[in-house]
Amino acid sequence: FVRVQIIEGKTANNLYQTLLANKGIKNEVITGDKVDIAKLGLNIPEAYHPNDNLEGWFSPDTYYFNEGSSDKKVLTDLFNRQYDALMENWANRQTDLPYKTPYEALIMASIIEKETSVASEREEVAGVFVNRLKKNMRLQTDPTVIYGMGKRYNGNIRKSDLEEKTPYNTYQIDGLPPTPIALPSVASIKAALHPNQTDSLYFVATGNGGHKFTSNLEDHNQAVQDYLRVMREKKAQGN
Repeated sequence: FVRVQIIEGKTANNLYQTLLANKGIKNEVITGDKVDIAKLGLNIPEAYHPNDNLEGWFSPDTYYFNEGSSDKKVLTDLFNRQYDALMENWANRQTDLPYKTPYEALIMASIIEKETSVASEREEVAGVFVNRLKKNMRLQTDPTVIYGMGKRYNGNIRKSDLEEKTPYNTYQIDGLPPTPIALPSVASIKAALHPNQTDSLYFVATGNGGHKFTSNLEDHNQAVQDYLRVMREKKAQGN
């Protein structure tokens, strides 16, 4: 067997490069950072992979395949798992969610995946973004900006990046970006479709793990100042 490990929150391109580098996987459908979708033969509407972008559609996990398996088989298996998880949770979703299609829920799941690594926070993060969509507030989430920057991202987001109009800059666009921004876990798909009923509209890192959730701008701004203070103290201590 050959081992294929796909970490939650990595991108489809990370998956493609992992498979290309795996000597036990036969290359059939991946070329560089692209996949031959016709050869892959996925049965989803074209609107669910705009510009042949399959971001979000492969289920992250650790897998074992027979040596000599093709990248087509691996991608098909991972796609089927993600598709089934999405459709199962879509069928059992909460009522009154601001998603028109399962694909929009997959986009949201990918944002949740990138926003928190704390399992217990996923549903609350989802609740914040659902609330913002319902109030026609912009999502204003940094991971979408980073995805839109692509290879230009060097670890820092500048003010000019937040002001740049890209399809993925949720500080500049209304609603969701056009595609997912990562490969979301099943847990994040569940959170997107079963968010907390909350009045929270904002969240910011605490600096000590996790996030502070708030329902108004005044409390949010205070939480931001608290975070900056924690980070200054850590820097002063050499942490």
